[in-house]
Formats: sequence, structure tokens, C-alpha cells
Amino acid sequence: MNKTRILTGLLAALCAAQMALAAAPPRELAEMRAQLAIEYMRYGNMRVALENADQAIAVDPTFQAGYLARALIYMQLRVDGEAEASFRKALSIQAGNPEVNNNYGLFLCNRRRFDEALARFDRALADPFFAAPHTALINKAICLGQMNRNDEANQLLLEALRRAPNDASALRELTRLALQGGNAPLAQFYFERLGKDEKRFGPAELLLGVKLARLKKDAATEQRLAGMLKSRHPDSLETQQLLSGT
Repeated sequence: MNKTRILTGLLAALCAAQMALAAAPPRELAEMRAQLAIEYMRYGNMRVALENADQAIAVDPTFQAGYLARALIYMQLRVDGEAEASFRKALSIQAGNPEVNNNYGLFLCNRRRFDEALARFDRALADPFFAAPHTALINKAICLGQMNRNDEANQLLLEALRRAPNDASALRELTRLALQGGNAPLAQFYFERLGKDEKRFGPAELLLGVKLARLKKDAATEQRLAGMLKSRHPDSLETQQLLSGT
């Protein structure tokens, strides 16, 4: 019932936004199209998301957020050439935009272009007016972790938590680092801060819970959480990792 209400509310909001588009001036119209693109992307309707991003750019070719929306959609679709072209176009409009640099850094890190990624995160963090610097700190930490620079990653994650206490992404990564280091008490400390309601855990939390239970030699908890992961998220990357032993 709650999901139905949420979806109904979203559709009503999107319909209202669509009705308002006709009367909007160009920049406002571009902003609304870009916002719609992001919302459709979040709900998995990538075709309509991309249509709105393209329309935002068509209305105002100098509107940076339109190119960012287009880049994020293509990044999620793993169409790397189009994603990178859109990131670069956005940066050609305003090179110092921290949100664009942060997301471009994430794109580069996920393609293992680590040095380029770190430079983008640093550019984002250099902006004193960046509204969400903790996100760049976390992204940079994850990237450093992939480079096996775990001490540096740990420091950035702690800084992120000081700025955004109990941020789930930071807690997950700190749990992962502690598990990687074989530190069960520290991993338990961060894992518990993610919440204790196993029914609300996503695949990432469930896999961390499996690994933590394994480190603690708690076979019953390991089997229970592994069963939940396989039954609730059979097609997730985390289930693949569990079954392949990675």
C-alpha cells in the first residue's frame, strides 16, 4: 500500500510538472526538464529520463545541469563514450562546478582511471561552497581503497562522518575496510551503526553481514544472512560475489 501511494504521488507530481512546462521561460524550462530527467532515472525509466535531459539541453544549450543529467544517465547505462562527452561538455561551461567534478571523478574511478579521478575529487573539495563535500570525501576514499591506499581512505571516511554523521555509504566502506584488515570488533562497531533491522538491509549490508559473521566464526548468522541475500536479491552483484566466493 505504501509503495502504491508513493508511486501515485510521484506520478501526480511528474504530471503536474509536465503541465507547468508549457508556460515556463527557457532557463526555467531547462531546469524542470533536468529535474525530471533525474527523477525518472532514479525510478529506472531511463528512456524518458534521457528524453528530458536532451530536451533540457535543446531548450538551453548553455545549461550545465542538463549535460550533467545526461552524463549520469549514460553512466548508469554504461554508455561510456556518451557519458564522458557529456561530463566534458558540462565542465566546458563551468570547469569548477563541484557536483560535476565529483560525479565525473566517480565515473573515472569506476573505470579504474584513478589518477584522473582523484584530481576531480580534489577539484570538487577545493570549492568552499560545495553543498555536499562529504560525498566527494567518500567517493575519493572508495577510489583510494581500490588502489589499496587504505590508511588514506580511512582518514577521509572519518572526515566524512564528522561532516555527515551516520552516512550509510561511509559506514559501509569503513566496515569493509575493517573486514579487509581482519578487525572484527571495529567492523562490528561500524556495521551496527548501519542499523539492526535486518529486514531493511539491502544487498550491500547483507553481504557485509555475511563477511562479518564469517570473520567472527558465527556460522548461524552467516547462513541466515546469506539465505536472505540469495532469496531477496537473487540477481544482485552481491549475490554473485557471495556465490563465487569473492
